[in-house]
Amino acid sequence: MDQNIIITESCRNLRALGRDSLTGKWGLGALGTLLYMVLALLPVFILNGVFGDFEPTTIANIYSILISGPLTLGYAMFAISLFRRRETSPAEVFYGFERFGKAFGLYIVMSIFIVLWMLLLFIPGIIAALRYSMSFYILADHPEMGIMEALNESKRLMRGNKWKLFCLYLSFLGWAILSAFTLGIGYLWLMPYMEVTIVAFYDIAKGNLRSVSRLDGWQEEYNSTDKDTKDFVDPITVYRTPETSSVDADKANEMDQQDRRE
Repeated sequence: MDQNIIITESCRNLRALGRDSLTGKWGLGALGTLLYMVLALLPVFILNGVFGDFEPTTIANIYSILISGPLTLGYAMFAISLFRRRETSPAEVFYGFERFGKAFGLYIVMSIFIVLWMLLLFIPGIIAALRYSMSFYILADHPEMGIMEALNESKRLMRGNKWKLFCLYLSFLGWAILSAFTLGIGYLWLMPYMEVTIVAFYDIAKGNLRSVSRLDGWQEEYNSTDKDTKDFVDPITVYRTPETSSVDADKANEMDQQDRRE
C-alpha cells in the first residue's frame, strides 16, 4: 500500500496559507468566481424561464450536467494558479473545456460513485465525496491521467485526511452564513478563499509543499540563525516547495519579502 502524507496542520494555518496566496489578488479571484457563477447559473435561469415557467426543465438539467465537469476543472485550474502565484486571468475558468471529455467523464463517474454510497446511508455518501474530492485538482495537474487514475489517486491522498478536510470545510461555515446576508455577493470572495485553501490542503497532501522545519537541513539552519533572521518563519510562510530546500535562510527571507510585495 502506497504511503501518503497525513495532514496535521491546523485549519487556521491552512486558511492563512489561502489568504496569503490571495494577497493583492482578491479582486482577480472574485472576477474568476463571478465568471464561474455566470456560466453555471445564468443559462439555467434563462432556460428555466423560457421553457419551464421557472420550474426546472430537462434542457436546463442537461446543460448543468454537461458543463459541471469542465467548469469544476477550469475553476480548479484557476485556483491552483492563484495559490501557486502563477500568472492567470478569469478566462482560465474556461480552460476546463479544453479537456471536456475527461472533465465530463470524471464528473459523471464521481457522481455515480457518490450517489451509490449515498443510497446506503447519508454518511457513507459524505465520506465518498471527501474520498474523491481531490480528483479535479489531480486532473488539473496531470491531464495525461485517466478518469479512474485520478479517482484512485484522490482516494490514496485522502487516506487518513478525510476528517481534516471535513473540518476545514466546516471552518468556513460562519463566513458562508455571513455571505448569505449579503444577498450572495459575499460568495464572490468566499469561494476563491475556500478554493485556494483547498489547493493548499491538496499541495501539502501531494507533497508539493513541505514544512520548512521538516526539510533536510532547514531545522539546523533555523536553529543556528539569530532572532532577526528567524522572523521570516511564521504560520503562513513555513511551507514552501521541496525545490527551495537547497537555498539558505537569507535567500528564503528575500523571496518571502518579494512575494509579499507582489
